[in-house]
Amino acid sequence: MTEDEIDKSAAFAASRAKLLSLAYRMLGSRAEAEDVVQDAWLKWHLADASDVRAPAGWLTTITTRLAIDRLRHLQMERASRAGGWLPEPWLDDVAPSAEEVALRSVDMSYGLLLLLERLTPDERAAFVLHEAFDCDYAEIAQIIDKSVANCRQIVHRAKARLRRAGDEPRPAVDPAAHAKVVERLRAAIEAQDRAQLMRLFSVEPVVLTDADVADTGAVIASARWVDQVVSRAAPPVAAEAVSINGATGIALLHEGEITELLDVTIEDGRIVRLCIVSSAANLDAANRDFGARAVVRLLKSMCSHSCMPAMLSAQPVTLC
Repeated sequence: MTEDEIDKSAAFAASRAKLLSLAYRMLGSRAEAEDVVQDAWLKWHLADASDVRAPAGWLTTITTRLAIDRLRHLQMERASRAGGWLPEPWLDDVAPSAEEVALRSVDMSYGLLLLLERLTPDERAAFVLHEAFDCDYAEIAQIIDKSVANCRQIVHRAKARLRRAGDEPRPAVDPAAHAKVVERLRAAIEAQDRAQLMRLFSVEPVVLTDADVADTGAVIASARWVDQVVSRAAPPVAAEAVSINGATGIALLHEGEITELLDVTIEDGRIVRLCIVSSAANLDAANRDFGARAVVRLLKSMCSHSCMPAMLSAQPVTLC
């Protein structure tokens, strides 16, 4: 490897976590974000480094433009699906990687990712860069190749679109208060306590799943969704608290595999929205990192370093 190649690799490595965080917020999918960042690396590898004055800025621009193009295709695919679609949750590790540190440093909840699906690719890029990465309009203009005035208008239009839909980003809830409500929800699910579940929710909450996205206020009133949630969490399924995009959520596990992830939005101490993520595609990364497959890899790794049979009796790995 030449000195130039080493310098290019180092420059990319220094920006990779931020690029992945940006692409994930643009696309709502960890797998898609990783593909976009890989494409950015290929373009960077082929670029003439002598023509690039600011590698980090160049990589941010390329990643954003690749994500915009990819999002155009994804939005058409998602619109044609028979069922609903939800963003892929990002579960936070106890010992976070550089990517997870970058993800946590940018305040953008799972609920806000869901709202961003209402925006066009250009609106989403400008909104994410401005609101999540603190880019000024001049920087955004260079990245998405539009005028400063146009970028200011795009961000304003994105915010207006969310307001018209009644889906403005909600005020942040104290993390401790949020975790307390989620723990009550987890305990109610585990205890199969329908009455407590009803008390935890607002009068007309929204329940979304990646199988059938719909406002289910009428279903809430009839308590049918409560029966559905309780039945999914019936023994031997376990309910465990996990960190989803930096906020406390719930994982439902069966034989060590995550079968569903529950993310909640809370206002005034009550749950106003519940997102139920159950598609295999959206759970693959979570199970790869935290499910039974991760435990098997851990045991194999332990056994490869020591042949002691006692290693096989190690305590199971918990999610948080």
